Formats: sequence, structure tokens, C-alpha cells
Amino acid sequence: MREMSLPSSVMVECPMCREETLHEVLSGRMSGRAQTVMDSTVRCRQCGQVHHVVLKCEKPVEVAIIISWLDKSTRSSVSLGADEVVAVGDEMMCGEDSVLVTSIESKGARVNRCRASEIDAIWGKRFDKVRVPFSISHLGKSFSEFVLAVPDEEFFIGDMLKVGKHDVVIHSIKIKDKSLRTGGATARDIVRVYASIVRRTSY
Repeated sequence: MREMSLPSSVMVECPMCREETLHEVLSGRMSGRAQTVMDSTVRCRQCGQVHHVVLKCEKPVEVAIIISWLDKSTRSSVSLGADEVVAVGDEMMCGEDSVLVTSIESKGARVNRCRASEIDAIWGKRFDKVRVPFSISHLGKSFSEFVLAVPDEEFFIGDMLKVGKHDVVIHSIKIKDKSLRTGGATARDIVRVYASIVRRTSY
């Protein structure tokens, strides 16, 4: 029998908040056949309270997932615990692919997080490699290119690299909330890289 794995988070009642909140699963075990029982230590994401819970979970549900990669999309499904909470920004495995959740639909509306049993569909993108957009300038003109990088690969101001057919130097990096003129950022956080063509001199 396949070993059941703990969900990363669950919605349960917090004894401090006195309401149902999102909890991080710290440790525990899963057991049962007809019905799954989760015996775990959890931490409230709202107040930080750590406490013990025993949950009786429904059988896993199959949730539709649409995975985009470059210019193509494929439809698949992923098996999740009925009470498992999925949130935009989560990383999950779908088969052999690492997928970043970008959107969730529940009851015909887009939501930021939801129990698996209430999800109509998940949208995500393959996350084993990410597409890093470049704007490359040369002689007063600019054009777009991209490179594929692993999510944790770092790009730094001043880096020289080959993009397409051109040798370029990075002079600015745009991330979600600001532009960088010094330092660097990981591929997963980059919105766009600005670079200029350089000519390598042979000696």
C-alpha cells in the first residue's frame, strides 16, 4: 500500500483565534484505509499558536490541473486530500513535473486559497525551469529575448552572458515591486532583465 503523505497545510479551528484558520502542518502521521486519520501537530498561520489535532479526512479527490509551459498548455489531474488547502504560490508535484500554482477556481470564481474538495480547477506553470524575459538594447533600439533557468539560479547586475546569438551585460533587473541597479535576484522572482549588447575583444 502506498504510504500516505501529510498535507503541508489544513484549515482547522484555532484555540487562540476561536475560529477556523489556515494551519501549517509541522509533524504527524496518516493512518486508516476506508477513512484517513491525520494525527498531527499544527501551527496557526494567523497567531502562531502550536497545538495538536486529530482529523478524520475524506478519501483523496482528483482535481483538474491545467499546466502551462512556454506557449503550450496541457490538462491533467492531481490527487489531493479532500481537506488539503491549496493556495496561489504553492509548489506541487504533478507526475514528474514541479508546478507553481498561479490560479484556483472554486464554484465558478477565482480564489487565492481553497480546500481541494471545493476546487473546480487549478492553473499552474511548470517550475523545474522558468522563462526569464530579457530586453536587450543596441544602438538606440531594443528587442526581446528569453533564457530558461532553474528557479533558484541567480542573475546579477554586471553579469555578462550569452542570450540568443548575442553577448550581453545586465544593467538592471525588474522584480515584482522594484527595479534593481545593484545586486541580483533569483530567476523565480524576476519580471524582466534589461541588458545591452557588448562586443568581446580578442587579444
